[in-house]
Amino acid sequence: MREIVAANLEWVIEYWPDLVESRMPLTTRPLRQTRTISKEEIVLRDAQAQIERYFRNPLAWGESPAPVDVDILQALLDVIVYADDLAADLGPEVQCPILAPPSLGEMDARPWLSYALARLLELPDEWSEWAWPRVERIYARTAGALAEIYHGQVVKVVCPWCSGRTEEDPVGGAHTWKVEVLPNNQVAIICHGVNCNPPADQVGTWLWGKPCWPITTWEKLAKHVVPEQERAQRARDAIAS
Repeated sequence: MREIVAANLEWVIEYWPDLVESRMPLTTRPLRQTRTISKEEIVLRDAQAQIERYFRNPLAWGESPAPVDVDILQALLDVIVYADDLAADLGPEVQCPILAPPSLGEMDARPWLSYALARLLELPDEWSEWAWPRVERIYARTAGALAEIYHGQVVKVVCPWCSGRTEEDPVGGAHTWKVEVLPNNQVAIICHGVNCNPPADQVGTWLWGKPCWPITTWEKLAKHVVPEQERAQRARDAIAS
C-alpha cells in the first residue's frame, strides 16, 4: 500500500503544473483521446448549442467572461484544501518542517503534497492504509480534471499483446482498449481483446480476467504502443518483402 500511495502522490506532484496551466481558457491543452460520436449525436449537440445561445441573456448560465476555466479552478482549489488537510493530519516531524497554510494566490499544492509524501515514507505502514482514501481523493480529483476522461471511451491504438483481436475481428486490428472508471473511482485502461495476455511485468493488474492499467501506469504503457502510421508502414514493408 505504501508504494501505491507514494506513486499517486508523485503523479499529482508531477502533473500539477499541467493542471495549473490548463486553467487558462486560451491555453493549448495536450491532445487527449475522446470517444467517437455519431453523426446523429453531432446534430443533436449543435442543435442544443444553438438553442442555448438563442435563449441566453446576461443573467443566464452559459459562456462566462471569467478569465479562467472555472471547473479547473475549482479542481485546483479542492486539491489544495485536500493536500493542506492531509499534511496537517500527518503532523510535524524533524525531517519534515512545519508548513504554513497554502496561499490560494500561489495555486501550488506541491509543498504540502511533498510534505505528505515524505511523512508517509518515514511512518509505519499502517499510516499508508489510513492515508489511502485521502490520497485517492486527491489523485482522482486531479486526474479527472486534467485528463477530461469519459467512461467507456475507446483508445484508438492497437494492443501490442493481443493485436486487436476480438470475436468480430479475429484477424486483429481492432481498438480494444477502453478507459473505464472502476468501482473505487480509479481510472484505468482495460483491454477487451480476445486472449490478451501481456507479460507480468508489463501489466498493471488484472480485473475481471482482463489486463488493466491504472492511470499512473499510462506513461509506461504508452511506450509499447506503435502509432497507426508506423504500423501501416510496417505492414507495407512486410508485403513488399
